[in-house]
Amino acid sequence: MKVTCLTFSLLFLWSVFATAQNNEGIIYFEEKVNMHRSLPPDAADIKAMIPEFRTHKNELLFNATESLYRNVEEEEDDDDGDGQGIVIKMQRPEATFYRNFATLHQADAREFFGKNYLIEDSLTMPDWKVTTETKTVLGYPCMKATTVDTTRKREIVAWFTGELGLSSGPAQYGQLPGMILEVDINNGEIVIIAQKVEFKKLKKGELEAPRKGEKIDAAAFDKLMADRLRENGGRQMRIIRN
Repeated sequence: MKVTCLTFSLLFLWSVFATAQNNEGIIYFEEKVNMHRSLPPDAADIKAMIPEFRTHKNELLFNATESLYRNVEEEEDDDDGDGQGIVIKMQRPEATFYRNFATLHQADAREFFGKNYLIEDSLTMPDWKVTTETKTVLGYPCMKATTVDTTRKREIVAWFTGELGLSSGPAQYGQLPGMILEVDINNGEIVIIAQKVEFKKLKKGELEAPRKGEKIDAAAFDKLMADRLRENGGRQMRIIRN
């Protein structure tokens, strides 16, 4: 009887430890962007000067109540020009997305057209429609959910798993009953897929809300972004002449 009680106690303590371990760590994401898709039909000259796809690395730090999604620093590739000293670079703006699910607070640090903004607001529930479709991502059973980004007129498909219980995900996407491991924007225009889930204790101060940038709320930033993208044909780029 004593042996049985001891065994049960050890199993209980192990399960508590395992659960605690699974509440903290890093998810590594790969973001693949089809840069030609965001250009207008009459931009054949620009398409000839940039690759069709560009891939970036990102990471999502998380614990039981918070998450922080950010860019991973990468070496900048040399872009091919048109042979006339013109190089077109599709900029990857700095972006950090912080979520606190205990206080229902979000704080995003985003660079937009060369200016840094700090978007602070309360967490809101997107208009997700959860379907019955399922698939497996990194060994985790996932369900499909869809919504529409009304600011940029984009259809969003997300695959989330209840086995990672935090309602977070890559970039600004979250607020589903589980962790989002894959996002498809506009049927392949941008695809973000988890590459690895690593459970580990994060360093002190590693998961903190950003503080730098001009303060603005989410609605005002969405309007600013919609207005500027409309003026600029829906894209950010800089032209470098050698």
